[in-house]
Amino acid sequence: MPSFTRVSIFSVMLFLFEIPLIYADMQLPEQDLIDGLQFQGQTGELGKGDHHQDTITFKNGQFRSLDCEEWGFGPASYKYMREGDSIHFSATLPSPDRGTLEWNGTIKGEVAEAEFRWRHQRWYGNIDRRYWFKGKLKKTE
Repeated sequence: MPSFTRVSIFSVMLFLFEIPLIYADMQLPEQDLIDGLQFQGQTGELGKGDHHQDTITFKNGQFRSLDCEEWGFGPASYKYMREGDSIHFSATLPSPDRGTLEWNGTIKGEVAEAEFRWRHQRWYGNIDRRYWFKGKLKKTE
């Protein structure tokens, strides 16, 4: 019986030793650094001046452009990546009848700058236009 006890104790010790190794390989998700942020600023077609104001938001994992919502482009999930003191983000906003808007931007400090591309395939001619956005962090109460 003593050899059985040694094997049992060894098995338990081995199991307890492996638990921290298993958890060491797991990474907890990083807190969403941009959720809750809102930026208000100007937007327009690339190569042209300011056209109008827009507000973009990151809330509950969804990216929204308030101006684009008026044209039927709904909210969509976003992705982001931190690189130094900048955060790069992307999202593709869908519309049931106007195609998609592909947003790619950078947040640095209290400023967000982005370019977005409107693509819409139609039988009578496709749309492929590029726009820009530059806005400042909007303080929320």
